Amino acid sequence: MSETANRQILDEASAWFVEFRTGHPNARAREEFMQWLRRSPDHIRAYLDISQHYVHSPGPANVSATEADRLLEKARSRLTEGVVSIEGVRAAPSAIFARPGSAMKRSFTVGIAAAALILAGATALYVLLQRGVYSTGSGEERTVTLGDASRIELNTRTRLRVRYSTGVREVELLEGQALFQVARDLSRPFVVRTDSAQVRAVGTEFDVYRHGAETRVTVLEGTVAVQPALADAAIVSPADVLIGAGEQAVVPQQGKPKAHPTNAVAATAWTRGELEFVETPLTEVVEEFNRYSPRRLVLASPSLARVRISGIYSSADPASLVLFLRGQPDLTVIESGPEIRIFAKKE
Repeated sequence: MSETANRQILDEASAWFVEFRTGHPNARAREEFMQWLRRSPDHIRAYLDISQHYVHSPGPANVSATEADRLLEKARSRLTEGVVSIEGVRAAPSAIFARPGSAMKRSFTVGIAAAALILAGATALYVLLQRGVYSTGSGEERTVTLGDASRIELNTRTRLRVRYSTGVREVELLEGQALFQVARDLSRPFVVRTDSAQVRAVGTEFDVYRHGAETRVTVLEGTVAVQPALADAAIVSPADVLIGAGEQAVVPQQGKPKAHPTNAVAATAWTRGELEFVETPLTEVVEEFNRYSPRRLVLASPSLARVRISGIYSSADPASLVLFLRGQPDLTVIESGPEIRIFAKKE
């Protein structure tokens, strides 16, 4: 390959890397990217090389260049086995390959090689792009220790992506709830992003919960700066809302954060295997219950939205909440297949 062609491929790979790293590619862009990958194994190699050199994520999910090479080499070895198998089982293809000379056979082999390399390269690329992504399923919790000794506790049905660079430690909370214990590093702020909020800290402990269209930030220790998602999280602004231990900020999808005192112990009860409610609307209690239970709780009577619940229940045994509701004189609980339906007796 000429130096000019190689430079063009690297430039194209760099452009795609920046698009997927910092942009929000739509379905059409993703399809164009896949078509670009399929055009040549050199495209896959260039993108993998750029990803390896410019993406840094801590933790055991890192994939080295050696591992990517191993995947590609594995595809080559499988390719050789596949070609021999085709020729050994059927005579017709061998005769066809022999007729205009070996050119057709070489073309067929190269085509299979390209397909195998694309498959292996796409697999390696997918693994590389998923580095630093952590998640939990229904009723599952998980603790992750990052490369700088910061710790993240993931609540049930939570997914987040960790990206570390020389200037910032960044976590994107894609869904759910997580408790962050941040190792102090004045040179690299720790930033948590959601659709509506950006939270910046240096060394502190705080909880971030994507609750519907809003984000709830609860501080247990230290101080964090909260700002809307469209702000520049790397810059300290006078408009930032500073919240300290025992406070919570609620950030709507559009609008400014609002801070208020809160019961931080109740907000983080999930870390102790509990669900704690203090005069909480039953609609919110149901929403929380459904994050932990495979059987959905459904409010069948509109008036139940006005009911408020207090108490502490086991997150490992969400049926304890159902037992409590069964004991309420104004409620009727009916279990029907995958649902548990709650009715008001007066309706």
